[in-house]
Order: sequence, then structure tokens, then C-alpha cells
Amino acid sequence: MSFSVENLSWVRELPKFTDDEQKVLLALSDDRYEWRTKRGIARVTGLEDDRVESILAALMTADLVRPSFSQQREVIYGLEERVH
Repeated sequence: MSFSVENLSWVRELPKFTDDEQKVLLALSDDRYEWRTKRGIARVTGLEDDRVESILAALMTADLVRPSFSQQREVIYGLEERVH
């Protein structure tokens, strides 16, 4: 993965996130992708799909992650500050 996280706001609050939340946030911070599927996040983090789904829900509630739809109508997720 390619990361450029130093300018992302969630990094300044790093201690408040669990290890699993940090993995998901890092996956969403990968410069190669603006949007990620749940399956892609699970693959890169090594987390189970249901765990990724739970974390994404919490991060959406915290206004850190935003869902959308791909051209194939699959749900995709991006960091709010990157995909606004």
C-alpha cells in the first residue's frame, strides 16, 4: 500500500481508535484508491467481513467514512475528507 497520511485529520486522533479501526482507516488512506469495497478492505486488513462492516458503520457514524456506489452498483467506501 502507498500512504500519505500525515495530512489526514484522523491521524491526529490516532490513540482514540482501536487497532482494527486503524487498519480500516489505513486501508482507506491508501493513495492508490479513492474508494474501496468492503471486500477489498477486508483483504488488505486481514479482518473478517462482518468486523469490517461493523467498523465501517462506526466510522460512518463518526463522519469519517462515506459510502457510495460503484459503476457496478456495489457499495464502496471512502474517507470523508478525501472524497467530499
